[in-house]
Amino acid sequence: MNSMILNQQWSTRPSDQRFLDLESLYQSVASRRQLSSVADVALDAMQVRPTDDGALTLTDRDGRGGLLNNWTFGQLCQRAKAPAGYLRTLPPHLAAIPLQWSLETHEGSDESNDAKLLIHGGTSINAITSPTYGRIWDLDVVKAIRRSIDPTVWKVPAASYSAKDAKRATTLYASDRDVFIFLVSENAIDAGGGDVVNRGFYVWNSEVGSSTFGIATFTYDYVCDNRIIWGQANFSEIKIRHTSGGPHRFVAQATPQLAAYANAATGDTVATIKAAKAREVGRDKKSVIEWMKARGFTAAVAGKAYAAAENDPRGYNPRTVWGLVQGVTDVAHDVGHTDDRVSIETQAGRLLQSVA
Repeated sequence: MNSMILNQQWSTRPSDQRFLDLESLYQSVASRRQLSSVADVALDAMQVRPTDDGALTLTDRDGRGGLLNNWTFGQLCQRAKAPAGYLRTLPPHLAAIPLQWSLETHEGSDESNDAKLLIHGGTSINAITSPTYGRIWDLDVVKAIRRSIDPTVWKVPAASYSAKDAKRATTLYASDRDVFIFLVSENAIDAGGGDVVNRGFYVWNSEVGSSTFGIATFTYDYVCDNRIIWGQANFSEIKIRHTSGGPHRFVAQATPQLAAYANAATGDTVATIKAAKAREVGRDKKSVIEWMKARGFTAAVAGKAYAAAENDPRGYNPRTVWGLVQGVTDVAHDVGHTDDRVSIETQAGRLLQSVA
């Protein structure tokens, strides 16, 4: 299947969110981290005030807080159960009145009025989250990648225009709300039988609450100039929500998996693929579908995967793990809902892991 996730990043990121290498991206998020502080506050004790230049501030009696941006205004409205869409249409001095009233009269437990502010430079608020929010810092994510990869092997994928416009070609992104990093291995793997495997991964995170942390690993045929991932297969994903246990899971689970994937010997990958090609899981279509159902696939997906592998012009054996992995990947391509598609792709990745 083909993946558009990198294309979506590549086509929307402005120049100041694009970085040519991990080192410059690291310096950016390190500077942001150095200027960041966290404050635990009670929202019903905060004051919302307009500024002379048409913005809003949120501060407590001790002066903790700062300017609200578009993102944190929305987060504050959500916490206060105030209508953000309507309040955005009002001038700041008018929007402050109902928002302040909502904060002070919000019904609920004492804990529901508590919040965690992420303050940048002592003057602006980058995030308003619950008191149990488990922040995984963008800096820690980039640090983990730098420790895990060999920069002579893992690089931004090539593009025909990269020499003339390296920023346009880059796949390393960071804003004040998130990071997204996409890298590929320059060492293609000859798996035999005409199969050449390229490996890639992408990592994303938001320390302000706009997304989870996640790692996706996969193989692919090629990445084109428009940053579409062609022939993505053998997909595996870890997502970690920013709950109280999130930072621990990041250290204990996600970081070791990234390091293991990035440093896996090509011989191990070849051995896994050969084992997957050799392992037949059933004598016929019926027994193969039963085998797949026992591993969490629906009968419909299993049947379609068998047919896709059987009809693939590359000549896959639909009774083998390798053929079924390719078939499931093809089936996932036709699934419209993103979460369902990723779930099926991840199941395909587990099939391959089962013979590793």
